[in-house]
Amino acid sequence: MDFLVNKMGYESKYIARRPLLLMYSLEKRIIPRCSVLQFLNSNGLIKKDFSLNTVLIPNEKYFLKRFVTKYQVEVPQLLNVYQGNMDIVELLVEAERRS
Repeated sequence: MDFLVNKMGYESKYIARRPLLLMYSLEKRIIPRCSVLQFLNSNGLIKKDFSLNTVLIPNEKYFLKRFVTKYQVEVPQLLNVYQGNMDIVELLVEAERRS
């Protein structure tokens, strides 16, 4: 809950209304997917309006297709962020250098 509220900026009542979201692994599902979402949002590739249900509940194949491979041309390192091989901060710094 701390990660979703303090790092991702969701309201605690929003999370409380969706208790299923807290059943997912923080390390294996929540942080990797939210990192991808955060990067895409910070670079204007998506709007922040995404429901956490849209991001956390779908299976991996669907998530990868919708949020990672779709943006592979613009951000080839996004898969590395999702897999935990690259920190989102590194990716943001790299994107800043390219701009």
